[in-house]
Amino acid sequence: MARRWSAEDIRELKTLAQKYSVQAIAEKMDRTVGGVAFKAYQLGLPLKARSRAIDREPTDFNWTESDNRPPASDERH
Repeated sequence: MARRWSAEDIRELKTLAQKYSVQAIAEKMDRTVGGVAFKAYQLGLPLKARSRAIDREPTDFNWTESDNRPPASDERH
């Protein structure tokens, strides 16, 4: 069953939607991309596409450069 959106979750979504892509927001909030996108739609919040979002490496997200690289050619099998 899906987790309900609290008032705090909605405040956080509104704040994050100003700077980050739906993918980054979903990871930060530990929710699915679809869940974040649908809630933003319900609230009338515009979301940024991945290519237009601010750098997705804020220190509190704990992402590394390797997260953005495609697998090496020998790993694609």
